[in-house]
Amino acid sequence: MVLPSIWRLAALGWAAQVAGLPSNVQSGSLNTRQACTNTPTTRNCWSNGFSSSTDITTDWPKTGQTNTYDLRITNTTCSPDGHSTKMCQLINGQYPGPTIRANWGDRLRIVVHNDMPDNGTSIHWHGFRQLNTCQNDGTNGITECPIAPGSTKTYEFVATQYGTTWYHSHHSAQYGEGVVGTVIIDGPTTANYDVDLGTLPLTDWYYNQTWMLLSRVVNFGAVPQPDTILVNGTMVDGAGNGHYQTLNVQTGKKYKFRLINTSVDQQLHVSLDNHPFTVVAADFVAIKPFNTTDLMIGIGQRYEVIITADQAVDNYWLRVTSGTQCNGAPRIYGNTSLVVGGILHYEGASSSNPTSTSFNISTDCLDESFEPFVEHTVPSDTFASQLGELDLSFDRTIIRWSIDGSPIDVDWERPTLDYVQDNDTAYTTSMRVFEMTQPNAWYFWVIRNFDGIPIPHPIHLHGHDFYKLGSGTGDFPGTISALDFDNPIRRDVAMLPARGWLVIAMPADNPGAWLCHCHIAWHVSQGFGLQFLERKQDILGAIGSLDSMNEGCIEWERYWDSPNRPYKKEDSGLRSVGPTDISGPGAGV
Repeated sequence: MVLPSIWRLAALGWAAQVAGLPSNVQSGSLNTRQACTNTPTTRNCWSNGFSSSTDITTDWPKTGQTNTYDLRITNTTCSPDGHSTKMCQLINGQYPGPTIRANWGDRLRIVVHNDMPDNGTSIHWHGFRQLNTCQNDGTNGITECPIAPGSTKTYEFVATQYGTTWYHSHHSAQYGEGVVGTVIIDGPTTANYDVDLGTLPLTDWYYNQTWMLLSRVVNFGAVPQPDTILVNGTMVDGAGNGHYQTLNVQTGKKYKFRLINTSVDQQLHVSLDNHPFTVVAADFVAIKPFNTTDLMIGIGQRYEVIITADQAVDNYWLRVTSGTQCNGAPRIYGNTSLVVGGILHYEGASSSNPTSTSFNISTDCLDESFEPFVEHTVPSDTFASQLGELDLSFDRTIIRWSIDGSPIDVDWERPTLDYVQDNDTAYTTSMRVFEMTQPNAWYFWVIRNFDGIPIPHPIHLHGHDFYKLGSGTGDFPGTISALDFDNPIRRDVAMLPARGWLVIAMPADNPGAWLCHCHIAWHVSQGFGLQFLERKQDILGAIGSLDSMNEGCIEWERYWDSPNRPYKKEDSGLRSVGPTDISGPGAGV
């Protein structure tokens, strides 16, 4: 069986034994609850009977606790690696923005203030399922209008998952200019540790304005190399300015830390000299622990790792390298001998840079392989007979990625949820809307990457942890035997190989309008995306009022329709560009 195009869609009308839950689930949450306390020697436990064996698709603690955060986005300047100062857009004046932290089952209430005088914004809470709260997904043009200058939006949702993630603007080149932060939802862990060192976001960084580089990509196809890689918002430049991020440890203890790739255009490898990783979580999914000395992390992906401080008291390099088989390496100010990364510092060691030697680090762009801790089985009986077809291609004449011949291009003034509340199905072609109507049915996609430019793509789906049934190079074999239906990988970002294929699946268990896109910022700006309108007949009943969205749209239209607006919309609306200067109002959207 040969599939002629890159995207294929299948809808399987199979209802789970439990609504929205795959059959054959092995889950402690379905059994009688028992007392459980989280300690350094019992990290698998959590509280009130919840543990790593709890199936987060159907069960989570009901804490009754609300955690409130205030995020204020402003135009300012920054110099993360000490090289040069440029205009940035920061949250609460810091880069990365504040870490949001809550317990599994808590409600998050996050108030976002747009203090930029000439830019819209929206904040996407990457990886959160947003069960029955799709209006808080933060995707302008789909679930909301942009937050207008001088306006405020409150996002509110329950943390039904636990683990590590991040938040970022889904409007403009803003997350490349600094509108990004990390999130920790504390919960159980599938291996023991003593100390949680928190998040370690990793990103490419450009000395030029990201909006300007994006304009060149969109209009001329000129993809830039980053100037450096930042570790938790810092690095040294080629001339020795700046400083390395340091992780402080004590001999004999075990430490967990959380790696997040928040890049614009870099798939990254991470390794820690003399200290293998025990990997315990991928995205928002607890996994059966596995050991490795090298982790490939695609854009948007997260891994939780545990290390043991069992080496000689000294300093050791935490190395971060680009997957050069998928993208060009950073320039690092022309200094090829500079170690990119951070430092693991043992208590009692000197303050000098490490002299440690590295493990063998790969340069590939292949996803890690792992097994989810809570086992699910995906049905396969009608997979082959219910394949539909979608086609992704690259148009070199207009430098756009297209699906079924058209790139996505959303309308900031009328998001998809507005169509839902008006019971309007007259979607424009450029909205790229694909409906999934049957509750709890299974939907499958076979994605092939042969048209356009032969590079891998990190595919991100909002509103779901999807099932990765398989991937590989060459033509998709077209047989069920090539796929894994028995406890397949679950996550919210998976790599589509260059000159290859990827198969993903999900049950329609979360009514909403969900964006699916490549997480390379240039590509989504060039139209590489579509949206799944899942169970539209159930959306309003699930989310209740859209008053907040409507009020936000009135504020946005008042701003956007003003004759004094300083820029225009030039691309998909999910990443978009316009004029600015460093002393002016800020990067255009």
